[in-house]
Amino acid sequence: MTEVYSFDPLIIKTPYEITYKHSYGKTTKFFTSLSDGKLMATRCDHCKQTFLPPRSDCPYCLRETKWVQISGKGRIHTFTTLYFSGEKFLKDLPFQLVYVELEGVDTLFLTRLKTKDMKKVKVGMKIKMKISRDPEWRSSDIWAEPDE
Repeated sequence: MTEVYSFDPLIIKTPYEITYKHSYGKTTKFFTSLSDGKLMATRCDHCKQTFLPPRSDCPYCLRETKWVQISGKGRIHTFTTLYFSGEKFLKDLPFQLVYVELEGVDTLFLTRLKTKDMKKVKVGMKIKMKISRDPEWRSSDIWAEPDE
């Protein structure tokens, strides 16, 4: 049922729900490995490049990549603080998004940083990736924390 809050301007409340069906395709192993506590990236044996987020095919030579496990340790490349968010992360506001340089990976990985002291966050700070014990098969199943 629609609720009317005002007429000038017209403001209404209407229930709204969408069910998504999403396929991870050739990158499925990234998400299924998280449930085993493993962080996986893809590697092109020809170009010697390792990718995270994973890529099923190398963007340089177009050859198929192979799965490799990585340590999940790295450093912050850059960061920003978010004061607005989608519904999933409203309870966490404010929080920081970071691009991280992970050991053995040639690309940057965008993730959330969970920390108790946002004022101590800086470029070059050591981090370690953490994986949810109760996976939802989403990118929110993985995040960074300071590695002190």
